[in-house]
Amino acid sequence: MEERFIKVSVVVPDYNNAHYLRECLDSLVHQTLRDIEIIVVNDGSTDESLSIMREYEKNDSRIVVIDKPNSGYGNTMNVGIKAARGEYIGIVEADDYVLVDMYESLYRKAVENDLDFVKADFYRFYNEDGKYELFYNELTYGKKDYYNRVLTPRDDTATFRFVMNTWSGIYKKSFLEEKNIWHNETPGASFQDNGFWFRTFALADRAMFVNVPYYMNRRDNPNSSIHDKGKVFAVSREYESIGKFLDENPQLRQKLITT
Repeated sequence: MEERFIKVSVVVPDYNNAHYLRECLDSLVHQTLRDIEIIVVNDGSTDESLSIMREYEKNDSRIVVIDKPNSGYGNTMNVGIKAARGEYIGIVEADDYVLVDMYESLYRKAVENDLDFVKADFYRFYNEDGKYELFYNELTYGKKDYYNRVLTPRDDTATFRFVMNTWSGIYKKSFLEEKNIWHNETPGASFQDNGFWFRTFALADRAMFVNVPYYMNRRDNPNSSIHDKGKVFAVSREYESIGKFLDENPQLRQKLITT
């Protein structure tokens, strides 16, 4: 039996997000792009996350569950990306969800333009007392001329002032592998997507930004690292990592700092 072609692999890292996980997975299994795989990586959760994952895995052959001991966000993401078989890689946090046509739309853009990555706008949302509050975030802070055209981010450093995230787009897997782009794996750290984000922008030759908010980013999860003041040190570690990357790539350092 011939192995099916997977257009997009979506990696969902999870640590104790059982309360939100069904909403996340429902938004993925109902994607209009059917040629996807959903890789859910359980990072040693102590809540009901794993049983929910197994339930969805049983009912949908496109879902792959990876269960491993707790090792932190960076390692969890790298495990998922390495396991992915898709042409492109998407990332969805377990407490977020996406609109049903997100991956069909982004994949079409990516293939038509041979992109290393394509990213969309997003909503940040709160759900307090059953009432949703939505805040529309433009990646480009209103710079409309950056949308829907092929860019090389390192040639226009204004793009580095766009909203920093890794989850509102898709990345060509061969691009990540060829450029050796991975998440840092410092145990106990957070914000390990910052270095990944920077490297994708610094090394991509062909990127695009789409002014449609396909991604729903939750801001009311009390367990999120954004609410943990003790994680501030982790940001410094990420920037140290970025500094080391630039030291190892002096041509990029000169270009990004002097442009």
